[in-house]
Amino acid sequence: MAKLQLENVIGFGGDVQEGLKVHPDQKTLIYPLGSTLVLHDLVKDDDIFLEGHNGPITCVAVSSSGKYIASGQKTHMGFKAAIYIWDFEEKKMIHKMVLHKVKVQSLCFSPNEQYLLSIGGQDDNNITIWDMESGKPICGKTSSNLGLCTTFFNHSNDTFITAGKYMLKVWTIDFKNRNLISEDCRLGQVKRVITCMKLTPDDDFLFCGTTSGDMMCVQMDGPKNFKYSGPKQPIPRGILSLEFTAKGNILAGGGDGTLNVLDADDFRRKKSIKLKGPVTSITTVNGSSFYAGTGQSVIYHVSPKLDTSLIKSCHSERINDVVYPGLTSEVIATCSEGNIRLWNVIKGKELVRIQLPNLECNCVTFSTDGSQIISGWSDGKIRSFGPQSGKLLYVINSAHKITGQKKISGTLLGVTAVASTHNNKFVVSGGSDGQVRVWAIGYDSQQLVATLKEHKSTINSIAVRQDDSECITASDDGSCIVWNLERYVRSNILSSRTYF
Repeated sequence: MAKLQLENVIGFGGDVQEGLKVHPDQKTLIYPLGSTLVLHDLVKDDDIFLEGHNGPITCVAVSSSGKYIASGQKTHMGFKAAIYIWDFEEKKMIHKMVLHKVKVQSLCFSPNEQYLLSIGGQDDNNITIWDMESGKPICGKTSSNLGLCTTFFNHSNDTFITAGKYMLKVWTIDFKNRNLISEDCRLGQVKRVITCMKLTPDDDFLFCGTTSGDMMCVQMDGPKNFKYSGPKQPIPRGILSLEFTAKGNILAGGGDGTLNVLDADDFRRKKSIKLKGPVTSITTVNGSSFYAGTGQSVIYHVSPKLDTSLIKSCHSERINDVVYPGLTSEVIATCSEGNIRLWNVIKGKELVRIQLPNLECNCVTFSTDGSQIISGWSDGKIRSFGPQSGKLLYVINSAHKITGQKKISGTLLGVTAVASTHNNKFVVSGGSDGQVRVWAIGYDSQQLVATLKEHKSTINSIAVRQDDSECITASDDGSCIVWNLERYVRSNILSSRTYF
């Protein structure tokens, strides 16, 4: 059987800290999306996909010249997680390196691109130095504390730093004896969980962002001593990413969605803007403007004056339904927590966004004539919207129960499945209450025609026959039932010990 080829993706893995990178050619954005590494050409607006991982990508690193890209992944408990090395010019994998257990936490190339540094997650805690020519490990050591981030010195190929939970260490690689020698930084009484760090270009000072929302400056030239911290008012929900500005200030991404310009001398906050979601990645372009990625799967372009423009956006939570309209294959509708979105699948662009905060859209479909987007929500209501404007057309209140249910199968609540008849006169819905309901849809009114009670668990899917005489419903109770839509009785049933 031929392998399906990936043609386009819509989205960005914003939950990967420091996952968004700009290639040194300044023309390519590199970012993870699930188990795929995406290379987005900013000039041609085109994507290339590097596939090979069998689990979600957890970290990304780019070598100084851009020749190599490294990506690490997460796998199941008890298994080893792989590191892939990609040749940027050839767009192909050159090494697959497997040593760490469960998760690869962080990656970093040496300045001369001959070595790769990797840190395992909390189930591994190993630090490993890899030879890039052979793809084999040179040496390694187990860390006593959980390491969250790492970096090589800018002007040294045998010295690097690891930071994490109450830990900041400088390591020296002894290539002759294949050993790693560590030195603890002297932080005094300061105890922090370090999430990100940035070395000054001359390697004299290290700036560390922490979960408590403050930054530390640590001397790296000579004694490894703590210098100062700030700002006075910590950034809520911690600092997740750091980058230097052209003027020597520090750009700090906060867990509260703020992008802050801090003075490097005293961490005084000079300017701040608000983005959508925690700022997990900041990467610079030509040393002046920036790209910022957030935990809600949004990529922004940020000017030196902190003016923002949206580059990419997608769902940040699970996608519950995907549907094509009957009249075209170039458009799809997707639904997730709080919103419905319409996409052009050829260009990968968002066309319409319909937002309802604090609710989850469980299912969505188009009417046969394409004039309505009919959706089912976690508050038990059916809502219809105009596909071009996103305007609300009508609401069916209390379409399905959300309270008084002894047991709910699955994770969805309220209206969990919806379908439109081909004559556009009826809507068939299913819910977490196990009921199937038929609604007569008019311009001014929506009336309940029939309630079909036979399923014992959540309804997952509904399909209507072409002549609208019957529909079939699938449920978590292991049954598929064919219903007569003229007499509203069961015509047939298929059951098995499984979930449909």
